Amino acid sequence: MQGSTVRLWAFGAAAIFVAQAVACTNAEETTPAKAAPPSEVDSSADPLDRGWRAFIEGLEAGREEVRHPWLQGPAPEGRDLAEGYRYLLGHLVRIAEFEAIQHADVPYFQRYVRMMSKWTIDNPDTLYLGAPIDPSGRYRVEGRVADTREWRTGERADVFPKAPRVVTFQTTTAQVGQTGSLAEFATCRNQTLGAVRHFQIEPDAEGRFEILIAAERPADYEGLFLPTRAAMRCRDREGNTVTREREATSLNVREIFSDWDRERALELEIVRVDGPTRQRPPTDPEAMGEVLTQIGAQVPNQIRFWNRLHEQGLEVLDDRNGDGRQSLPLNGINPPSPPFIAGGTAGAGQLYAAGTYQLEEDQALIVRVEAPHEPYYLGFQLANLWGESLDQASYVSSRTGGQLPVASDGARYYVVAHRDPGVLGWVDTTGIRHGTISMRFIYEHTPEGEALPSATARLVGVDEVRSLLPQDTPQIDRAARLEEIARRQSHIRRRFRQY
Repeated sequence: MQGSTVRLWAFGAAAIFVAQAVACTNAEETTPAKAAPPSEVDSSADPLDRGWRAFIEGLEAGREEVRHPWLQGPAPEGRDLAEGYRYLLGHLVRIAEFEAIQHADVPYFQRYVRMMSKWTIDNPDTLYLGAPIDPSGRYRVEGRVADTREWRTGERADVFPKAPRVVTFQTTTAQVGQTGSLAEFATCRNQTLGAVRHFQIEPDAEGRFEILIAAERPADYEGLFLPTRAAMRCRDREGNTVTREREATSLNVREIFSDWDRERALELEIVRVDGPTRQRPPTDPEAMGEVLTQIGAQVPNQIRFWNRLHEQGLEVLDDRNGDGRQSLPLNGINPPSPPFIAGGTAGAGQLYAAGTYQLEEDQALIVRVEAPHEPYYLGFQLANLWGESLDQASYVSSRTGGQLPVASDGARYYVVAHRDPGVLGWVDTTGIRHGTISMRFIYEHTPEGEALPSATARLVGVDEVRSLLPQDTPQIDRAARLEEIARRQSHIRRRFRQY
């Protein structure tokens, strides 16, 4: 892949961007690194002591990645640095829950992204869930959903409550970033073996549905199915395309919300059904020592991986490979494109566009988006340099297609600025001077050629914005903006509730 353009989707990612491949043909070992016992601790010492010291060393390594994250360019300071420390804590919270509590015999759906744990330039419209699975096991997902007529018609329904605009279930082989090295993309380590999308789900009269997950589909089973084993095409280290038998280790779920006022999350449960009821094994010093060691390895690996991706692959800060352009253009946006599926867990029928912004207080970036065919879902989002979506509850830092209507000229206009220009399409930077822009387009059937959406960006003065938009652009005063924020906060409280 060296020297070629790669479209990369990060797990939750749901973050996908056009990036230059980095150091992929000479990939180093890509199995998840394990933190070695600290050198000053005897190998025969208490396993909890060894694990704790490895854990602390891992936190310190993660801290160094936050304080000095990039190979080139200035180290973060002020708000950027403070958010980096929060970013480290977010990885710690997520990884600690997974390593210490989750078990493939008795899995449950864990929030892989939450307000505390944001990463991968996540989609702030999305509820990301995941559960570990044993590829030799059999599982049943039981779900219940509100009104699904939009799934069948595509037309926006004025009903309450209704299903999330988009739902996707995927069995995947590995989590992106565990190795700490961009070289993992050269080995197709992170692949999707199967996917079920909302278009395929036909709930019963009570909104219930089931999905079976197993190595093979039973001969007499005709329902929704996801494989845990599959033959997948992949490149080897010499660059040849080979077919390999792959095994899934997790089930990932994405629920994407467009109408935040009316859409409600699914009720979901995952149960292992091959054999009698299982119990999570009790912990012991050896097991907990290994948990601490794994957390100490994975926290800095994840931070290191995403820092390198943002620096080298996405070129968020500057042109790093000397080709005269940034993969994510400054104060611009790439044209919408399909994802590179082998790079992560991207679903079919999706297009992505991305760029960066760097704005002064009196500047604004107007992004004009025109879609010959209205996407089933459309999202516009901002993120900081750590790959965290900006606070989508207290600020209008993202917008869905349902939250921004098409203007009279057939386009949507998003206005990225630090202060409110008084128009509906404002997307608030929350004061972040330099950040990323991402767009996601979802179709039932991916358009091609002239049917693809287009996106262009224009840097202007914030006081010019109103005069440069179509005359019918809705004007928004402070009271209406605060009402909009109150509705957003209500949705986020529901989406991330802890009961």
